[in-house]
Amino acid sequence: MQENSTYEQLYDYYKTTYFLTEEELEALQLAADKIPYKEKEVVFQGIIDWMEASNLFPEITITASVIHKEDILADLVGARLSARYIERHSEIRRNFLAAGVSLESFTQLLVRFHEGITKLFIKHNKNALNLILAYKKFNQVDLDILAKEYREKMTRDLEKQNEALRELSTPVAQIWENILLLPLVGFIDSKRSKDVMEAMLDNIADKQAKFFILDISGVAIVDTAVANHLIKMTKAARLMGAKCVISGISGNIAQTIVELGIAIDEIETTGSMKDALKWAIKESGNQL
Repeated sequence: MQENSTYEQLYDYYKTTYFLTEEELEALQLAADKIPYKEKEVVFQGIIDWMEASNLFPEITITASVIHKEDILADLVGARLSARYIERHSEIRRNFLAAGVSLESFTQLLVRFHEGITKLFIKHNKNALNLILAYKKFNQVDLDILAKEYREKMTRDLEKQNEALRELSTPVAQIWENILLLPLVGFIDSKRSKDVMEAMLDNIADKQAKFFILDISGVAIVDTAVANHLIKMTKAARLMGAKCVISGISGNIAQTIVELGIAIDEIETTGSMKDALKWAIKESGNQL
């Protein structure tokens, strides 16, 4: 119900934005009915031929267009704009974009088709100026629907990329029974530390880990903020029933932490990941 309401709102928005009236849409539909079907079909076939020759469209999109020829002609020639039209053609555009059709290619397709139909309106109507102006408004709506779907696709793709990057930046691995390892590389800010903590706690819960090694040998800078983030992570792990050890503490990092005056009495640290693993195995009672 909410989705239908969204398309109704878009329908009202498009009509208002492009000053497209119900009278104009009715006039376009009446004029479209006067155009011989074979002439509409010629325009459609010309678009299909162009799609095939351009190599810009996957075969599945061309096949789908041919299958839905009647609906496309009825909708686009007759300018049957409605909430249902927006819903249906939003889905078509989503499918085309998902199949790999670029925004530029789809825009070319619509412009070519609209231009062909515009010529038919001029041919079959002596006083076609008002019709042409109305059809141009409809064309803008059609292109706007495409732009909206493209923006939403870009947003979804960006979210997926960000999620993939977050997963790559928090690669938790089980390296021994009950022992997890997370090597940190690069910079750690508030956002990344939150992602790291979530990944750490999720993995501790999923794998019932008792020991967690945070290796910071690849961390570029350790300042007050980074040190505080590390302390929060170790405390959070402890609350989950896991002991946390921070490895990769170099001389420079150790000196920095001391100079910053950060209390780390409750934190287990080692100079290398190897020492951290030995510590965790010994504490767990396992054997090498």
